[in-house]
Amino acid sequence: MMTGVLIGLSVLVVTILLFYFFPYRFLEAIGLVPYIIYKQIYISRLLRKSRCFVTSRGNIEFIFKGSNGPVLLYIHGSPGGCDQNIEPTQKYRVLTPSRPGYRRTDISVGKTPEQQADSFKALLDTLEIDKVFIMGVSGGGPSSMHFAAKYPEKTLGLILFEAVSFSQDFLNKDEALINSWDFKLFIQLLFMSSFGNDRLAKMMLPNYRNRLRLLEKKENIALLKKVIWSIWPISIRRLGIKNDYKQFTNLNIPYDKISSPVLILHGDEDINVDIEHAKHANNAIDNSSLYILREADHMMHATHSEEIEKQIESFISNHS
Repeated sequence: MMTGVLIGLSVLVVTILLFYFFPYRFLEAIGLVPYIIYKQIYISRLLRKSRCFVTSRGNIEFIFKGSNGPVLLYIHGSPGGCDQNIEPTQKYRVLTPSRPGYRRTDISVGKTPEQQADSFKALLDTLEIDKVFIMGVSGGGPSSMHFAAKYPEKTLGLILFEAVSFSQDFLNKDEALINSWDFKLFIQLLFMSSFGNDRLAKMMLPNYRNRLRLLEKKENIALLKKVIWSIWPISIRRLGIKNDYKQFTNLNIPYDKISSPVLILHGDEDINVDIEHAKHANNAIDNSSLYILREADHMMHATHSEEIEKQIESFISNHS
C-alpha cells in the first residue's frame, strides 16, 4: 500500500516538474490525440464560415460581412486567409478573399501580386460589385497596389496598413514559422494565449505602454488573439506564404499608375514591416497621405484600434 502511494507521488512530482520546466514538450506528449480531433473540428468550423465561388480566375474563397455602406475589400497579410479580417461597421461592409495559396484558394489562381489583383477583380465581377475601397494589410500590400493601379475604375480608394511596399527578403526572419509543424505551432499559440493576458502582452508587445493599452479593454485582447490564431493551421496557408516571400524579393509595383486617393497607416515601432515601407509608398504615390501611429508596432490593430478605426472611417466617408 505504502509503495503504491510513493509511486503515485513520484509520478505526480515528475509530471509537475516536466510541465514546469518543459511545458511545450509536456503538452505535446499528452495532447496529440485530442489535438488531432480538435484540429479537424477547428478546420471544419473555419470552412463553414466562408464561401467559395468559381470565377474567371478559378475557385476563390471569401468571407463577406456587413449590410451598410461601400465595400472594403480587405486583403490579408502573410500568413493569413479570409479568417484574418476586420468587422464591418455602419459605414462599410467587409469582403475578404483568401489570397492564392491560402486556405481554399488555389495557388494557380495567381502567384504574382498583379495576378492576385486580377483575381480580386474576378471575384468582384462574380459578386457583381462595381467599386470598392481596397485595404492591403502587411503582405497584402503589393497586390492591393497592383489592383488600384490596374483597375482605377473599380477603386474608390486604397488603404495601406503596415504594408510591404518595396522588395525585401523576409525569409530569414520567418523561416521557422513557414516550415513549422501544425502541432508545434498549436502548442506555442496555446501556451501564449491561455496563461493570462499579462503574459500574452509581455510576449507580443515590447513596448510597456502598448501592453497597458492592450490590457485596457477585453476587446483589445480578443482582437490580438484573433490575429495570432489566424495563422493556424499553417499547413493550409503554407503555399501562400512561401509564394509571398518569393514574390517580395522582386516586386515591380506601378506606383505612378495609382490615381485613387491613398491612406497609409503605419506604426513607428513596427519591426516586422519597417516604417520605411510606408515612407517609400508615400513618396512614390501621388495623392497619398501618411498617418503615423506613435508607439505602435505590427500588432497596432489591438493597441490603437480606436485611432485606426477613426482614420479608416474618415477616409471612406470622404471618398465615397
